[in-house]
This record gives sequence, structure tokens and C-alpha cells, in this order.
Amino acid sequence: MEGTPLRRSREYDGTSFDGGLPRLVSPEILLPSQFYQRMRQQRVLEGERRLMLAILEDAVACFQKYAGATRPRSRRLFQEAEEWFLETDSSWVFSFESICSVLNIDAQYFRRNLMRWKEELLAQPPELRAKIGRVRLRAARRHKILPFVPRRRKRNRQKAAAISQ
Repeated sequence: MEGTPLRRSREYDGTSFDGGLPRLVSPEILLPSQFYQRMRQQRVLEGERRLMLAILEDAVACFQKYAGATRPRSRRLFQEAEEWFLETDSSWVFSFESICSVLNIDAQYFRRNLMRWKEELLAQPPELRAKIGRVRLRAARRHKILPFVPRRRKRNRQKAAAISQ
């Protein structure tokens, strides 16, 4: 029976709603403790992501700084960074694969480009190696960048001179 209202007991007069619509549009009730708990979880996750980005940035810096190094300590630092990048095990939370997963970075692409960078660097004569560009990653800054405001040293000196006279 098309066109028959669902509720026959009450006629629709255009001013009232059937009981179903308010349930659909009613806001979700959220206690303050639940709201702040969600905010804290987001901040912790953001802190963990920053830590992971810092680890990745440090590994890239070691890889680039010590590539082609001749001193034993520098060679060891490069080898550790290279092994970390080449490791495919993601069971450890701070493994390269895990960090890339959390930061939404394609690990294979990143790894391929690092190895290509290393090959290009080592193909160059040692005296030209320092001139090849290095990759830098940067996390979001915690501080606000404000516009430059000139200091009022001259005016303050004039006031101090006027007071002392």
C-alpha cells in the first residue's frame, strides 16, 4: 500500500516530527573526561610520531654523513645506519619498516633512493663527495614564527637620557 503513512493514529499537521527524526540528528553525548582523554591520546600519538621522525632523520643524517668514510668509527656508524635501512623485519616498533608505516612513507621507495644516492656518491672522486646534496627531514616546529618587530633601543636610550638630565 503505497502512500499510506507509517503511523495512522496521528495526522501530520506540518509542525511536529515523528519520533524517529530527532533520534537521527541528536548529538552524541560526550563527557568532559572522555573528550580530554581523546585529546591526550592524540598528543601522545603526535609525540610518538615526532620521535619516530627524529629517529628516521638521525639515521638519514648518519647514512649521508658517514658514507664513504675511512675512519673505523665513522664506517661503523654508516654500516649500522645502512643495516637499519635494509632490515625488512617490522616486529620491532622502531624498525625502519615500522617507522615508515606509522609515518605513511613507502619504505621500498625510500630505501631505493638512499641506495641510489650512496652509489652516486661513491662513484664520485673523494674530493667532490662533499658537494653532493644531502637530504634533510624536518618535523613541525614547536615554536611560532612571528613577524619581525624592530626593537626600540634608540627610543629607550633617549628616554633614559632625558630622565637623567
